[in-house]
Amino acid sequence: MELISRAEVTTIMEGSEPKPIPAYYCCYLLRSTVRHASLYIGSTPNPIRRLPQHNGIAKGGAKRTARDKLRPWEMTLVVEGFMNRVGALQFEWAWQHPERSRHLGSEDELDPNDPAKTNINPKTGKPKTKPRARVRRSLTAHMEDLHSLLRSSYFSTWPLRVRFFRADVYRVWRVWSDRVDGRLPATIKIILDGDNLGAVPAIQKGNDLVPVGGVTNLSVDYTKLEDYLEKSMFILEDPEDLQCKCCEGPVSPDKDQIVVCPQPDCRGTSHILCLSTKFLDTANDPDRLTPVEGTCPACETVVQWPVMMQELTFRNRAEKEARAIITKKEKRLRKESAVKISSGPQSSPVKPRSQRTRETTEEPAEDDLEPDWYKEVDLESDSDFDGRQKNKTTRPAPKLDIVIEDSDWEDAELVE
Repeated sequence: MELISRAEVTTIMEGSEPKPIPAYYCCYLLRSTVRHASLYIGSTPNPIRRLPQHNGIAKGGAKRTARDKLRPWEMTLVVEGFMNRVGALQFEWAWQHPERSRHLGSEDELDPNDPAKTNINPKTGKPKTKPRARVRRSLTAHMEDLHSLLRSSYFSTWPLRVRFFRADVYRVWRVWSDRVDGRLPATIKIILDGDNLGAVPAIQKGNDLVPVGGVTNLSVDYTKLEDYLEKSMFILEDPEDLQCKCCEGPVSPDKDQIVVCPQPDCRGTSHILCLSTKFLDTANDPDRLTPVEGTCPACETVVQWPVMMQELTFRNRAEKEARAIITKKEKRLRKESAVKISSGPQSSPVKPRSQRTRETTEEPAEDDLEPDWYKEVDLESDSDFDGRQKNKTTRPAPKLDIVIEDSDWEDAELVE
């Protein structure tokens, strides 16, 4: 999988700094609650914001979902875990156009010069220049295409997760999954959420695999990395005694790309090339170029490579925003501590790291808890606009403009 998108490569060539891996990006399947046969496929970095746009509650949304007779729409599932916008758009387009996607059939099947697989024009008796498009009108057909895409040679190596929010849609998925011969690869995870909470398998573990109770509860910003970021930045502030857990060489954050284990109690650090090589060798898959997961050489815990890359790129490419997240966490902890103290005698509250490091001083001034290089910034993952014009009333973006638009294909599939 591409960890740096084509757009990022372009910015590097133009001299601009590349952006960090998006906090969240997904493809989704909408269904009209009025007419279940009407379906819509799209992609967005913020489904919490996008669904009200489709329903006309907020400005934006696609033209094809703006018909009042089909509203309100419900988000039946999301395919999440994309590492960049380009990857999500590739998946979205293939899901919208299964008859034209190279991921849902070999080139021979779509070759117009093959007489055995080409439609004949009844008037001229000659082959048509393009293969006849398959009609995609049912939920079952969409589940079939989704299952095939996830098993394709291109997308099967991506650490994607399919999160179902509707029980009846999941039942259709299960019926097709039981009929098809091919199974999903181990990298693809299925999460039952929303009204499927009672059927969640006990084997699902990890923060990214637990149900959240609905679309509005999804974590779509970088605050989910606050503990991981704080630990990494604290460890790398004084790298003199650190060494790579793979090659045992010195660690230099100013010169090298250093990854830190995401486990809370592990201080393992490694060079990115050393750790990726170790993970790939362990996977024993010669066709794989990017690892998906591996065992930390320090704590021997299985860790997810995409999570480590997201933290690394955000720490290195958006340091100002990363420090702002830590500051907000410390402010929140101070506020919670104050509430506990005012409510009566309680157990000792957890202190912020900046306060713990200063508790040996005689004058722990309040200003010392907020260094002057911590700045408040707008952490909105994308600006509130519909892809055609920006909302002029929004606040100005920070210097590092992490703006990711929703897709709004003119030919996005809508079944009426």
